[in-house]
Amino acid sequence: MAKLRKTSAFEKMLLVVGLLVLIIGYTLISRTYAAEGNQLSWGLLQTTFLWLLMVIFIIMLAIGEDIKEGILIEQLEKIKSLKDVLLKGKKK
Repeated sequence: MAKLRKTSAFEKMLLVVGLLVLIIGYTLISRTYAAEGNQLSWGLLQTTFLWLLMVIFIIMLAIGEDIKEGILIEQLEKIKSLKDVLLKGKKK
């Protein structure tokens, strides 16, 4: 049976920051687009591209943190099983 792990404080903080980046970035970009008369400009394209890069970076950070936690849990289980094997061998 798979163990459910608890979310860390870093993951919760990353979720809040990610949502804020999404919401604030989208509203600022849409306001800029409306202020420029609904026309594309190089500044708007650069801003949108950088915003998307920031969103992708936050997603990659979340994936990396999840993988790290999974590896740590797996290693902990292996260490516990090795400890049990050593203790059983010691009792014999």
